[in-house]
Formats: sequence, C-alpha cells, structure tokens
Amino acid sequence: MTDCGEAKFFLGMRLEYNRRDGELKLSQEAAAVKILEKFGMAECNPSKNPMEKGLQLNRDGNRTSQPYRESLGSLMYQMLCVRPDLCYPVGYMGRFQQSPTEDHWQALKRIMRYLKGTTTMGLVFKRHEDSRPLVGFVDADWASDSEDRKSVTGFLFKVFGSTVSWASRKQSTVSMSSSEAEYVALSAAVSEGVWLAGVLEDLKCKPSTAPVIIFEDNRGCIGLAKNAESKRIKHLDIKHHFIKDHVAAGTIKIEPISSAEQQADLLTKALDVSRFQYLRNSIGVTD
Repeated sequence: MTDCGEAKFFLGMRLEYNRRDGELKLSQEAAAVKILEKFGMAECNPSKNPMEKGLQLNRDGNRTSQPYRESLGSLMYQMLCVRPDLCYPVGYMGRFQQSPTEDHWQALKRIMRYLKGTTTMGLVFKRHEDSRPLVGFVDADWASDSEDRKSVTGFLFKVFGSTVSWASRKQSTVSMSSSEAEYVALSAAVSEGVWLAGVLEDLKCKPSTAPVIIFEDNRGCIGLAKNAESKRIKHLDIKHHFIKDHVAAGTIKIEPISSAEQQADLLTKALDVSRFQYLRNSIGVTD
C-alpha cells in the first residue's frame, strides 16, 4: 500500500481542505464549465436563483428539438454529487422530459444561467458543526402540481451538522390536506433516516440508543405521527404508518420547527432570491 497524500479529485469532484477551520469542500467547477460550453451557455448572463418564484409549467405546446434530456442529465449529475440546491429545479424539469417544449427549454436554460454564476460553489463539510450525530428536515408543498394536484416531498439529513443526503420528489398520490401531504413526506424521511442511522452505527459514529431527530413545521403532521388512533389518515397506504412504530420505539424523534427555519423548504418549491440564498447557505452550499 502506497500513501499518495491527500486526494484532490474523486469521481469528478474536487476536494479542498481547510484544516485550520476544519472544513472540507466538494465541488465540480470543471464539470459545470463543460456543461455550459456544451450547451452554448458559456457566455450567458448569470441568474441569482435557478427558477422564478411560483413557476408553473404545463405540457401544452410543440416538442422542442433542443437537447433537453441530455442537458437535464448533465445537471442531474451536479445535483446528485455536490449541489442539493439544484435538487428541486432539476426534479421539477424532469417531469417534462418525455415531450419538452420551448417553454421547458427556456426554464432549463434558467437553471444553467444560475449554474453560470455559481460554478465554484460546492458542498462544505465542517468539523463539529453540531453535536447531534444525525438530524433531518422534511417538508411538503401541498397540491402544488396544477394539473394533477399532487404534492412534493422534500427532505435532507445532516451528520454532525453537514448535509449528506437530500431528495425532492413528487408524491404518487393526491393528499386531501397539507397535514396529510406532510405525513406522506415524513414517511419517506423516516425511511431514509433509519437507513442512515444504521450506516452511522456500523461506523461507530452514532450510539444505537440516540434517536434520529427530524424537524417538521406542520404541527398537524406531528400530531398524526404521535397519535396511534387517528382516524384522519386511516385511508393512507400501510407503508406510511411505520412512522408511528419508530416514534413509539424512540428511534425517531419528531421535533417542531418554524417554517422560516425549515431547510427542506428549498427542496419543495421555487423561492425568491433572498429566501433561496438563505436556505442554500443553511444547507452548506457555499463558495
């Protein structure tokens, strides 16, 4: 075995160390620049956020000949590796990849304009940012799809204060209330949290008795998760109710949080510039 020193690049990601401040940054600047060059956006004007607040697109219109799927896939790799701030925009635009129109292409170009202004940004891991081994945030945007009225789930998890897992996805069923949409989102977050807890326990980074804390901003949802006899959600699929088992067992602890501090809000909807940038910094995506 040969010691080759500190790794500088790994799977297309650049690793930058700041041992004085106890930080490690993962970024993909070179890959971002290649994306912009490949799709003719190298000289575009940058945008401060990837989507216009409240953007709603539909499937009407003629199919565009632009390389929509290819560019979407390129952006997706950035999102999966080091850019959770791209998670909702890329996921939203993925809904239209079967028959994209010119409107969809223009919205996708908006994401690339945002990338243009943030190529040097990456995911920063900080030493001992938080004493809690595993913390999650979960949110839902109720009935946000104007065509089928389905909701969006968004969640992220942090290990000792640094973001390690994130997701944004459209729910498969229509929820009849915001609390129900949040409950469905919570079930997805609990599933991810249980898995991450097992990984950390195997690595001896988390005591087996320490609960996974998940922050939820909907008190109705918190009440449903703790009330084993609730009739309001008896119609939901059985898979969602395993939340109650984990809450009762103490492996998951649902904590309330204000909507203003709900970091998963970034993963459920298009936000204005100030709100978007605040939450982006909160989840550790910085220069």
